[in-house]
Amino acid sequence: MITAAKTLRLVALLLPLYGCGQTPTAPLTPQVSTSVSNDIIIQNFDIIGFGNKFTTRRHDHVRKWKAPIRVGLQSGYYAPPFLENIVSEHIDTLRELTGHPIELYYSLSKQKNGTLGDQFNQKNVNLIVYYYPSSEIFKKVGRYFDNDPDLVQYHLDNAACFSKIFTRKLEIVAGFIVLPSNHPNRTIRACFVSQLTQIFGLANDSDLVRPSIFNDGIPEASLTEHDKWMIRMIYDPRITAGMPRELAIDMGRKILSEIRPEGD
Repeated sequence: MITAAKTLRLVALLLPLYGCGQTPTAPLTPQVSTSVSNDIIIQNFDIIGFGNKFTTRRHDHVRKWKAPIRVGLQSGYYAPPFLENIVSEHIDTLRELTGHPIELYYSLSKQKNGTLGDQFNQKNVNLIVYYYPSSEIFKKVGRYFDNDPDLVQYHLDNAACFSKIFTRKLEIVAGFIVLPSNHPNRTIRACFVSQLTQIFGLANDSDLVRPSIFNDGIPEASLTEHDKWMIRMIYDPRITAGMPRELAIDMGRKILSEIRPEGD
């Protein structure tokens, strides 16, 4: 069993994803590439990277990770075989897109198989994925919601999944994702993909952004090409944690012109 690191007492930002509340009726397949201009990607970066649809307050600075991300999958005996595959697959996708170090550091199966490694230390986990029945979620994360069961229940009632990040001077240093186990497998997949991507610093979602994992109204199980360019851009080292919004947008435009000249 892993426990949250002390860094989880830092400034927090809740990222509920209400669009995952409905189970898609159509099969979830990888998004076919849809051509969008660099200007549209920059416009959507402004919406997703700096907006907040719940408070309507715009963030003025970039939030992103600097330290390696070590994911702990906490599920006890409830974890189905597919779950670790979903988690590992999207971790690999984001590592490839961003170049940022991220790994599945702990899971019950890794512990049982003896593959945690000699250097394993549960204190190194800085991103926890909770997969439990809804009835057990409060026991797992209630301390991050002032031990208020009504507040946790509100998020369970209004979202299929939700997450929280913790920042220090605009650097994301820790976080967690809640995946209630009562949802269908394809909902769990779509939720995890969207939540982990948002935890990378693209925290908002909007019906104006499409086709995209950040659009609640159009369920996606995989990152679209649009999303991939956005995540590549924000993890270019020239965009730094704490960079002012205006400078980040200007730098993002320059980066896209270099890595995606056909979009100009």
